Amino acid sequence: MSDNVTVIIPAHNRPERLKRLLSYYAGTGIRIIVPDSSDAAYTGVIDEATTIYIHRPRLHFLLKIKKILPMITTPYVLYCADDDFAVPQAIDEITAFLDSNPDYSIAQGHYLTFIPTERKITFYPRYIRRFDSRITSDTPAGRLREKTKGIYAPLLYGVARTDSFRIIYSYCFDSDGKLRFENLFLAEEFFNNAMLIMGKYATLPCFFSARELIPGSATSFTTPIPVLKSTPKYRPQYDGYLTALASLLADRGAIPQSEALDIVTELDNTPPDKASVLFKRRVNAFLGRHRVLSPLSKLSAWRYNQKGLKAVKGMKSYPCTFETPERRAIEDAVRQSFRQD
Repeated sequence: MSDNVTVIIPAHNRPERLKRLLSYYAGTGIRIIVPDSSDAAYTGVIDEATTIYIHRPRLHFLLKIKKILPMITTPYVLYCADDDFAVPQAIDEITAFLDSNPDYSIAQGHYLTFIPTERKITFYPRYIRRFDSRITSDTPAGRLREKTKGIYAPLLYGVARTDSFRIIYSYCFDSDGKLRFENLFLAEEFFNNAMLIMGKYATLPCFFSARELIPGSATSFTTPIPVLKSTPKYRPQYDGYLTALASLLADRGAIPQSEALDIVTELDNTPPDKASVLFKRRVNAFLGRHRVLSPLSKLSAWRYNQKGLKAVKGMKSYPCTFETPERRAIEDAVRQSFRQD
């Protein structure tokens, strides 16, 4: 395992998932930082030779990241949520790509979703559109415009250059050190856009990450961005997000702040997906909120998964229906967690 990357696990109130993930990385030598905002400190085993653990109860996500930035000593960094598994072999492949392509600031591979039970772990493809997505414009504004045509997946969990990672987060704070925005959707969207301002992006054809499907995650009770835009009490947060992004674009693109603000405002109002895709998402969200409609919600999810399995059939980077050493390692970690429970 390469020693040129740090994995950040931003843990929060899921100690059993954190234990599972730390067990998965044990023996790989990969460097790990765990900024934990859980109510109670983690009491499981920590390998102090490879892992830095920090407990800051209920500390905001962006403040957790600010706290650990000086601790990152590797040239590359990535987030791995405590319910995910970022594959070490794929991380190596992606860092090698970034080594050879200095104009790229971030890259990632292909994702799976998995649903675990004690008897079976089922895998489905995730983010199945535009498998080979790249954003390659030579200018920051050009890359932001290219993003409106669609990217493979959110960039938040990609492998990023640490220098770029540090720079973008400095723009989340005003001159007094106060957060410009707190909403988690805005934090993710800021990362997506800011990393493109810093450099080009690539999706590589490798199995990169498996993500557990967990109902009731933080995003299910986070205020959506359209509501932030249209509700007066939330608007200052959205304006803070625009200011942060425009300031970064102005500095990196060598353009006036006013012009940068016009660009990010215009592009942020561009729908990221086709109207038909957005409609389907709204319908699925509606079905998921009403228990009486749960059979329809399950049917919709089943149809989507079957469509995905058909789309990725035969692709080595999507081991949904066949076994690989990388997938087996994830299965072993999940099964071990069931036995411990």
